[in-house]
Amino acid sequence: MEERMTRSYRLAEKLSQLFDLESKIDTVLSVSMYHLNQFMDSERSSIFIFQPWNQQLTIFSSLDLEKHEICIPKACGVAGCVFENRQPAVVNNAYEDSRFYKEVDDMTGFKTRNLICTPLLDFKERCLGTLQSMNNKSGDFSTEDLELLNLAARMVAVAINNSRQYKELLVKNEASRNFIKKITDNNGNIFHADIKLKKT
Repeated sequence: MEERMTRSYRLAEKLSQLFDLESKIDTVLSVSMYHLNQFMDSERSSIFIFQPWNQQLTIFSSLDLEKHEICIPKACGVAGCVFENRQPAVVNNAYEDSRFYKEVDDMTGFKTRNLICTPLLDFKERCLGTLQSMNNKSGDFSTEDLELLNLAARMVAVAINNSRQYKELLVKNEASRNFIKKITDNNGNIFHADIKLKKT
């Protein structure tokens, strides 16, 4: 129990050091996947994000895949099942599980033996996507591994949501600055025009 708590605390501490609003979210999440691999003792960890405009889950962060390189229908595979049902899944024999979407392995050349997947839920319980780790180097994934992945998922979901809100705020601030500048410039033009009229 104490070892499990220490493992969770260490992961939380490691990830919290990375999440800075002004840091590039892509870089932050890539480094997070590196650390998650270490703590999960897995070969690969990745994030799928839901894209509402095409109703697909697309790879958002992975150490060995490009962003948006892989896209799957939102209800497809283990990730799709987890996303749709908002419930985690532990699959310790991937190719014998009916939910497994082997086409992703075909596209990437990666051979998935087992995987663990959990939803990314924001503070309003909206599902942003999924977080998963594949191929436990020590054997099967356990309930303790799932607890650790759920912890990471909560932190990643907060980081993604905060990044989105921060970007929206920057856009709004920029729009406000442009609006104020436009009004100031117009007032300046009116002021100069008024002076010219008085002189004539």
